[in-house]
Amino acid sequence: MTVERQATLTFETFLTDPLIRLVMESDGVSVAEMTAVLQAAGEAKERRERPEEVPAAG
Repeated sequence: MTVERQATLTFETFLTDPLIRLVMESDGVSVAEMTAVLQAAGEAKERRERPEEVPAAG
């Protein structure tokens, strides 16, 4: 059995993948739209993982 290491998927590699581009084209999704969705998802993930800020007493 062989184990292959997979590279980290970045926005750039995702958006240049031929299969992804075909699906985007089929669905009528532009690179700008997909980039906006991916960025929003990344920001939402960061917010969920950030510890809650406790308001200062005062």
